[in-house]
Amino acid sequence: MSDSQLSIDNIDLKTLQMLDELNKTHSVSQTARNLQLTQSSISMGLAKLRRHFSDPLFVRTTTGMAPTPLAQELLRLTSDAMVLLQTALNHNMAFDPASSDRIFRLALSDAGQMLFLPVLLRWLKEAAPHVGLEISALSEDTPVMLERGEIDLAAGFLPTLDAGFFGQRLFSEQFVCIARADHPRVGATLSLASFVAESHVTVHSSATGHSLLERALREQKIQRVSAVSMPNFFGVESIVAESDHLATVPQRLAVQWALGGRVKMHPLPFPVPEYLVMQHWHERYMRDPGLKWLRTSFANLFDALP
Repeated sequence: MSDSQLSIDNIDLKTLQMLDELNKTHSVSQTARNLQLTQSSISMGLAKLRRHFSDPLFVRTTTGMAPTPLAQELLRLTSDAMVLLQTALNHNMAFDPASSDRIFRLALSDAGQMLFLPVLLRWLKEAAPHVGLEISALSEDTPVMLERGEIDLAAGFLPTLDAGFFGQRLFSEQFVCIARADHPRVGATLSLASFVAESHVTVHSSATGHSLLERALREQKIQRVSAVSMPNFFGVESIVAESDHLATVPQRLAVQWALGGRVKMHPLPFPVPEYLVMQHWHERYMRDPGLKWLRTSFANLFDALP
């Protein structure tokens, strides 16, 4: 059979994986290492596809090998095919958490990393001692990564997702204010006047309902004096505990930090809507036995989180 007659008879899973991996790595050598193949086999496979489609498929750019428009369309189609093939190969395969060494990939907000991971790791030590976790931050790329299977599960505040995604409520959350335990001007209660007068550590985290807080401040014409602006909640407790600055944070973080005795928690002196913390996944992977176990475990652990 000539290259121009390329058909399903000489296209295997490795060929599909090669296209997908090359799109991820933008490198022939890295693709070869990841798939445990030689560079020459990757180059030969790509050359065969180029001749068949009369298209370069991937071209060299300043950032590495980039797909052509035709390759992008092929990737969309072959991605679906790979999921179907993998599902067929794994059909009826049971997932045994006690013996599995699978690595699950989670996308969590920074607040979620601080809240979820200690609980999850303690539970995994008993229920699935060989299972590993790969953690990434929630971002604007999270939906695409869920769809591609680069992330197995995302948990946090993702208010807008397209069709094809599923979500499950874990708990509702709200914002509170924290101040150091011996703050000289903030006593047992926090008034709106004190909130406005004090300087603040402001956190701009897109995955914790921050937009709801900003909208409430804007609508009620409340202005904070920002002493330091942070991209996430890591380090906020230490800054507040060692200064006179206030910080507005998710309540469950505040409760955790207040237990250490260095900061105290106050209700906000103005209304801010609660928001839902949820877990999200894509429908393409909802029948994977391991991911079904992961989602169920996650829901059981955090649905009643106090």
